[in-house]
Amino acid sequence: MNDMDAIQDVRVGTAADGDLVLLAGRAAFVPATATLLVADVHLGKAATFRRAGIPVPEGTAQRDLDRLVRLAATHAARRVVVLGDLLHAKGGCTDAVWAEFRDCRKQIAAEIVLVLGNHDRGLATDAARLAERLGIDACVAALDEPPFRFVHEPASPRDESAGDRTVVAGHLHPTVAITAPGGDRLVERCFVADPGAVVLPAFGSFTGGHRIATAPRRRLWVARDDGVVEVTRMAELAARRRR
Repeated sequence: MNDMDAIQDVRVGTAADGDLVLLAGRAAFVPATATLLVADVHLGKAATFRRAGIPVPEGTAQRDLDRLVRLAATHAARRVVVLGDLLHAKGGCTDAVWAEFRDCRKQIAAEIVLVLGNHDRGLATDAARLAERLGIDACVAALDEPPFRFVHEPASPRDESAGDRTVVAGHLHPTVAITAPGGDRLVERCFVADPGAVVLPAFGSFTGGHRIATAPRRRLWVARDDGVVEVTRMAELAARRRR
């Protein structure tokens, strides 16, 4: 994994007429529409924990938003699509959290669209009012743009409404664990690609993770701020050693 710094992003052919680029920084990019994709930012989660009396470090949300601004500028994004759970919980959405995001929004020239996630839906029943308060362009249930369908929750089994489009989602906070023969263990956030579906890692730094197992025709990439690298073969070999 020492060569990860040299691998900055990975282009993945997901459909006959569309590519998805997996980016360092736990994001993805659709070159055809100059769309930057992120998922599961969970703004306000740290504040929610602090209100419950659980000490957690401050500043993670601001660093995530700074990274979002940099990614949008670096890739000249014309649009940013958040694949759900921009916000975490009502109790954590303090005035400071709203202000941090609105300040971030001012620094991004691109259109911003939120595909509503389960946490977002728990915060507001009026999507238009939520968009207005955030200062973004729209909140939608899903976004269909062939060859892609952008949603929050990846369907299982595959969403029949997607047809032959590639579903791009978040929600799972996927991680991969690989144990080397010598006992060294790697646990990292990851991108997951199955036939017809891609799941992004959680963009927010203060989020949990869901361990993803290997499966036939599934591909896995470690997702870090400094690079993206495929670990499918490594994960498969590690899984075989555990059997």
